[in-house]
Formats: sequence, C-alpha cells, structure tokens
Amino acid sequence: MSQRSEKYARDMGRRLDQLETTMTDVLGETAGVWELRRNAANRARREARRADRWRCTAWLAITAMVLSLCLTLKVKADATPVGESPIESTPIVAVVQEDYENEKIEAAMLESANVIEDCTVTWYTADTCGKKPGDPAYGITYSGLPVGDHLTCAVDPNVIPLYSDVFIQYQDGEIEQLWATDTGVKGNAVDIYTPDYDYAIRCGRQSLTVWWVGPEGVAD
Repeated sequence: MSQRSEKYARDMGRRLDQLETTMTDVLGETAGVWELRRNAANRARREARRADRWRCTAWLAITAMVLSLCLTLKVKADATPVGESPIESTPIVAVVQEDYENEKIEAAMLESANVIEDCTVTWYTADTCGKKPGDPAYGITYSGLPVGDHLTCAVDPNVIPLYSDVFIQYQDGEIEQLWATDTGVKGNAVDIYTPDYDYAIRCGRQSLTVWWVGPEGVAD
C-alpha cells in the first residue's frame, strides 16, 4: 500500500471514529429527550388519574351528604305529629298544664255564674242588622264596640247585663266564651255574631245551656 493510500485510510478511520462519537452523542441526547418526554407523560397521566379520583371522591361525599340530609328530614317528618312544626314545637307538658289551668279557671267561673237552661240561641251577621256597608254604624254593636267573630253576642239587658261574660255549651259538649256587647233580643235568648251568613243559616235556632257572669259593679 502506498503512503497516500495509507494516509487516506487513517483519515477515513479517524472520521469514522468521530462520526461514531457524534452519532453516540446524538443518540444519547435523543434518548434523554425521549426519557424526559416519557417522564413528563407519566407525570401527566398520574396527575390526571389523581384528579379523577379526587373528583370521584368529592361527588361521592356530596351524594352521601345529600342522602343523609334527606333521610334525616324524612325521619323528622315521620316523627312529627300532624299539624306540628318539625322545627319548633311546644312542649307537651306545657300544653297540658296550660289546658288544665284554663279548665280550672273556666270551671271556677261557671260555678259562680248564673245559668239559663234551654236558652234560645241564634246567629246573626252585620248584614242582618238593618245597616248597609258604608253606614258609619255598620258592624258596630249597641255598646259602640265593633263586632268580633267568636266574641260578640247580643242579649236582653234585662236578663243578661251588658258586658257580661257569656258561656254557651253546644250539643257536642264544647263550651264557648262570648262577650255581651250587643242587644236586639228579648227574654232568655242569645244571638251570636258570625261573618258567615250561610253558617248562621245552617246553625239556625237551638236550645242550649247558657251561663253568664256579670261585669264588675253590676248586681246579679
């Protein structure tokens, strides 16, 4: 082999070594880049899975809270008597005690009251008093006080003094307390005010037991 050929061969070998070194470096860098990309992708997937698990856990927690609240409200509703508020209710003992006190007061008043057996009881409305709406005296009783539902009753002042407390026992045993502030009836009779004309007609005329307690300063 000539010297030129030998030199050429050495140059080629040196270039091949450099090329191999360069390729190794390039491949190494490429592998590093791919490794970084792979690691980043793995981290992204882990974060996505973690976010999915968190969302799933949050929804499960919210669903459990809603179900628990619904169950609690249903239990409270089932345990609450009809007509009583599930949020706040009056203690039973207080209600019983108040009713007992009211019954004692009522019994004491009836014991000292004047009684009228077979008293004629009727019902009237503001429209049946001979006055029309717009009249200044419409809905005004003989005493000057306005009529009141389940309060006002008309009496004969010669039998029951004006402003007396009147107790009427209905056929079902219930006793209602009224106030004698109106007149317009004669004898043993009581006329009860109601704003409902149809109700007055349905009640008609009844014979009931009536008690009355005169106001202070009026001799019985």
